[in-house]
Amino acid sequence: MGNRIDYGYLDGRHPYHRVGTGPRRLVVFPGLSDPLSGREPSRVVAELLANYYYRRYTDEYTVWVVSRPRGMPAGHTTRDMAADYAEVVADIGSASVLGLSMGGLVAQQFAADYPQLTRRLVLGVSGCYVGQEGAETLGRWSSWAERDEWREILLDSVAVTYSGYRSTLYPPLLQLVGGRFVPDPLVGSDVGVSCRACLDHDSRRRLGNIDAPTLVVGGAHDHFFTEEILRETVAGIPEGRLALLGGVGHGAFEERQATVDATVRRFLRGQTEAMARLD
Repeated sequence: MGNRIDYGYLDGRHPYHRVGTGPRRLVVFPGLSDPLSGREPSRVVAELLANYYYRRYTDEYTVWVVSRPRGMPAGHTTRDMAADYAEVVADIGSASVLGLSMGGLVAQQFAADYPQLTRRLVLGVSGCYVGQEGAETLGRWSSWAERDEWREILLDSVAVTYSGYRSTLYPPLLQLVGGRFVPDPLVGSDVGVSCRACLDHDSRRRLGNIDAPTLVVGGAHDHFFTEEILRETVAGIPEGRLALLGGVGHGAFEERQATVDATVRRFLRGQTEAMARLD
């Protein structure tokens, strides 16, 4: 049986892609690349999610990748975004939640405020606040967003995300094709609003309100969320666990996909260890 694929808008506001046929629900909150993508929901994206990013999940889970609303107001915080998500997740049904990067910031607020909707929580390359280097980067992106310099943000994001061969291969490729094949954001102001929300996020006093069993997965060399921040995040969550990957940074979910997927799937099944370093 092929993957079940669907896409469109939930409540008329949240773009989404749904893939998989599994009996369990996994809701994904995407990162800052989401408002930068410049794409409406489509079958092409759904196929990519089903056959690459979440191919190891689709037999066991129905995976909902749900974007934040387009046209967010100035000053919209990660907690406000969590409230937006609560409306659509209530319709989907309680689920395990995977928050990626900025999506993890929103997921922390979501799990703290809506425990009845959160079965298990995975924070992917995300911590309770953004570190100093990451904050400086987000400040640059915010300034570029005000001037519609999307290509600069894209190139800079690659430089601070990837390690190994990707860090040297991707930038010149993007220099070559970025201006021609990367569309502008659908709502440019969402990028600046998102950067500001990340910069203002500090959930240290709220981590204790997260009741759901939580796995934090990150790279030891993350530009935005250092190992120290990841450990601080885990320490503040009552049922928090850490899976730390050596040799990678913010691109850990892509660069170590097989290892990450296996770790996350074990956790979602309830097969958990207290803490692990995955070198």
